[in-house]
Amino acid sequence: MIRTAFLRHAKSRSGVAIGHYLLQRGVTLAAQFSSREEAAAYMAELPDEWRDRCKPVIGQFAAMEEIEAQVNAAAAELQGLDLYIHGSEWLDEEELLSSNPAQFAVQLDGRLRELFLYSRAAGSVMARKRQGQIIVPMLSDALHAAGFPSSPVYNQGAVAFVKSLAKELAPFRVSVNAFTFGYYRDPDSMESAGGNRKRFDIFVLKPPVPELAEAAKGLGILLDYGSGMSGQNINWGYGIPAIL
Repeated sequence: MIRTAFLRHAKSRSGVAIGHYLLQRGVTLAAQFSSREEAAAYMAELPDEWRDRCKPVIGQFAAMEEIEAQVNAAAAELQGLDLYIHGSEWLDEEELLSSNPAQFAVQLDGRLRELFLYSRAAGSVMARKRQGQIIVPMLSDALHAAGFPSSPVYNQGAVAFVKSLAKELAPFRVSVNAFTFGYYRDPDSMESAGGNRKRFDIFVLKPPVPELAEAAKGLGILLDYGSGMSGQNINWGYGIPAIL
């Protein structure tokens, strides 16, 4: 049973949805923020009954020693670490590459390095008690045509890392999986709200397009049953090509 979790980039759009879902499930959450102001704004928006179970973690680090210290301190405050979720901003790599190729390369290297270091630090904590889960949420690249940001290079690198780390942590009963979100209703996009709805209308059937907060509940598949699988990429939602 998942009782404690560390959520990276809790203030990102996906991070807010995931964090709220974890708190709703009764999980005690260490939520990472880049500044105290960011953490205070996040905490102020939480219902009163959730605040005692949300522990802000301040600061972003690049060195392995500092990252290990941050994750270990969070695990000590939580009295154990059952789950690590590597949240991140969903960026449009095509836009970044066209505007500044050099900056794109630097940013991509930083994102993948961050995934590698934080996941390894969390995996090390979980390996000591021989149980735990690591989840890497992503947004499907197939949604780019519908106006959503697409990060194919990061996503492919993340999936490759998930498969590699899953093999490394298998002897310690720590599962590592990716979770790919499909189409969701974006309140900031008129296309998402209505114009592209016809893509998912099947004859007279009109499947409801979920809000991101609703889509985040799909993580329950891994939270409840993820200990039985590792090295997988779980697809959740509309607009993701089926692989048979």
